[in-house]
This record gives sequence, C-alpha cells and structure tokens, in this order.
Amino acid sequence: MEESTPFDPAYWVSRAKRKREDFAPLYDFYFERIYRYFAFKVGRSHAEDLTQLTFLKAMNGLSSYREESLFSTWLFQIAKRVLLDENRRLRRRPKETELDIIQTERSEGHAERTAIQIDLLSALQQLPETEREIIMLRFFADCTLVEVAEILEMGESAVKNRLYRALEKLKGKLHGWGDMNERRQEKNSFI
Repeated sequence: MEESTPFDPAYWVSRAKRKREDFAPLYDFYFERIYRYFAFKVGRSHAEDLTQLTFLKAMNGLSSYREESLFSTWLFQIAKRVLLDENRRLRRRPKETELDIIQTERSEGHAERTAIQIDLLSALQQLPETEREIIMLRFFADCTLVEVAEILEMGESAVKNRLYRALEKLKGKLHGWGDMNERRQEKNSFI
C-alpha cells in the first residue's frame, strides 16, 4: 500500500509557472476554501463565478507570485480584490441579504437548522467588518490563524484577540440556541 504524501503548493506553483496545465492541482486543492469565502460574502449564486474569476486571475498572474508568503494567502488576497471589484460593480443595486448559503434539504431537524443558520448569518452581519472577515476566513474558509493574519495584514495575536472577542459577541447574540439544544437533549433522554 502506497503512503500518500501531503499536498505541496510550492511544488505545484513552480510547475504551473512553467506549464499552465499544472495549475489544475492548485485549483482542485483550494477551490472549496475560496468558494466558501465567496458563498459567505455574496451567496452561492455568485460564489462560483467569483471563484472562477479568482483562479483565472491567479493563473494569469502566477509569475508575479513570490514565495515570500504562503500561496493560500496570495490567493485569498486576489479573492479579496475580486470581491472589492464586485462590490463596486454592485453598489448601484439595492442591497439584498443573500440567504442562499443555507442548505435546501428536507430532513429531520431541517427547520431548526435553517433557523439557526439564519440567526447566525444575522448575528454575523451585526459584527464589525474585520471581525466578520476573521470569523469567515477562520471557520468558513478553513484558514489557519497565520493565514488569516497574513491575508488581513494583521499580527497573529491581534487576530486571536479579535477572534475571541467576535466569538464572545456571537455567543451573546445566539445564547437562546444553547438553551434549545439542552431542552432537546432532555427530551431525547426521556424517549
């Protein structure tokens, strides 16, 4: 049985700089993280287009990537600029709250999960932009604290402090859901 080696972005970047087709493994590896970043920000309906645009810009600008930072942080910087451009383009339209990030499934507990997701999105919208961005990058895009710090051009300790404060704010805004979970566990223990 062959042991699998971890994905090495630096290896694929160096190959993709020489041969464009070798960009595909980078795309495959980072697609989900970039997609979730956009899905949180603009909803699923626009996330795929913005994700594709980000990877196109990354592939076309790969020669400008310097190995001074992680490839993932460079890619998220591109995604941030794509999002800024998209926001400028859409500024003339009335702002709508996108809730299509919510899964459309039919199963036991679906209504409760949907309500939790709506409340979470609402609570996140009440946070300052930087705190929202930190939570989104850390938990929706699966970035490490080091990556978040590089992407947002902040110190790692500042990111940790802001993340902690933001999570405390969210916990305060969502405190009722914890009580509901306890009631559900009590109900299930009697069955």
